[in-house]
Amino acid sequence: MKMFLPVLVMASAFLMTGCSTTINKSQKSGSLDVKVKSDLQADMEVDMSKKIVGTAFHTKLFGLFDIKTSQNYADGVGYDGVNSSGWFSAGVIEETKSAAAYNAVVPNKADVIVAPQYLIKVKSYFLGAYKEVTAQVSGYAGRIKNISAPAKR
Repeated sequence: MKMFLPVLVMASAFLMTGCSTTINKSQKSGSLDVKVKSDLQADMEVDMSKKIVGTAFHTKLFGLFDIKTSQNYADGVGYDGVNSSGWFSAGVIEETKSAAAYNAVVPNKADVIVAPQYLIKVKSYFLGAYKEVTAQVSGYAGRIKNISAPAKR
């Protein structure tokens, strides 16, 4: 019994330790290796006088159970070809980035975020079974004024 108590204390101290990660990431410059063919042309207006900002916070247990999560998400914010599905994957990070983008775009009546920069903070506990992710995105509001097909030659 004397040996059991110190082992229990050490095991619980090991499980209670956590780690924290901060990632500051912006969209790649240059080619993103995206291949989209469209004959449409968009006339956009970008407000460079002020940045728009959005934040979101998610908590997941075992990579499956949402404890705190956003209700609204913007589509198409995964830039680095990250697969957002899977066990203990980057899914919670991509979800949080998507929610932050929604929280930046909708209140500012923007269609896109131009030059987005993401600040991601990840806190992981119990060997990664419990994760808290905070994402903040900032950039400029882009509004599509007109979409048209080019004139035929």
